[in-house]
Amino acid sequence: MKKDFYEEHFRNGFIIGCMPVSSSLIALIHKDYPIDDDDYRELNELPIRVLYYVPKKMDKGDYGTTTWSHNIENLYITDDGTSWIVTTPYFEIDEIENKTDWYPIPNNEKGHLAKGITNIDGTVYAYGMVRSVFKRTDIKQWENITTKIKHPNLYMDIEASKEELVGSWVGFSALDGFNENDIYAGGNKGDSWHYNGKSWDRIDLPLNTDISTITCTPNDLVYISCRIGSVLAGRLDSWEIIDSSKQITHSAWFKGKIYFVDMLGRIYTHNEGDKELTEAVFKTQFPDYMHHLIKGIASCEECLVIYTEVQAYAYDGENWHEIIEIPSLSKNK
Repeated sequence: MKKDFYEEHFRNGFIIGCMPVSSSLIALIHKDYPIDDDDYRELNELPIRVLYYVPKKMDKGDYGTTTWSHNIENLYITDDGTSWIVTTPYFEIDEIENKTDWYPIPNNEKGHLAKGITNIDGTVYAYGMVRSVFKRTDIKQWENITTKIKHPNLYMDIEASKEELVGSWVGFSALDGFNENDIYAGGNKGDSWHYNGKSWDRIDLPLNTDISTITCTPNDLVYISCRIGSVLAGRLDSWEIIDSSKQITHSAWFKGKIYFVDMLGRIYTHNEGDKELTEAVFKTQFPDYMHHLIKGIASCEECLVIYTEVQAYAYDGENWHEIIEIPSLSKNK
């Protein structure tokens, strides 16, 4: 990365998310922070940009950027890279390819807050607080698949507790699935549910801590991990605790393996049948010029991306490739 591009787009901020589509298209969500002590803007008032890496070859890439004044937190890109969808924390949507204006997601009851956006079997889903999930059916068209009228059981315990529907303790902070009739969602205090295409059913997990990640894998396993304590593997009502000592923040599937990142920036994996997570080992040495704590991990079919607040590297199954690096520290400087 050229020094002037880094100085303009990366020096005064940090990476908060990543969306790899292929080794030829990797997008990062980057958040500015106050420039100096006289900058009194709140974090949600500072600009956010999506920076994308579009290399002809992995080691020699071109970069681009799009900046919003909106407080973007979630990004989805279609597999062909032509359609980009971003959301604010308030389920406001912008569909870049379709040149739409910002619009509130339809059928959003009581203005629920967004936590994420993902692709399940070719369909885009947005999810968030108060156990809300929306399925994108067309341009600017979203179906609420968690309405109170159709799925009253999602709300019974909330009403019984006399908590406000926007209470911070209930909601979906993680979601994944195998197809539209086999979806898993989870949130705070081990709150977890399964959707079979018609109804939502509660899953009884052997834990009571906040769920941070859900990953459905091609070998028909679902991994659920928590910020404090447990990592589980299973399906429906059959679950096994495979680790109870990690604090997992991100997980991703890549080339036949599940990978996890914990709060201390360490990367783990799990081999089916093992009783615990093991430290991940890669074919080539993990970049020793990674000078900052790993914050997250994301994947697509062609690469696994790890990122800190200011750096990012892609692993193609054989070698690591520098995506974002501080120029003064770069091996390619």
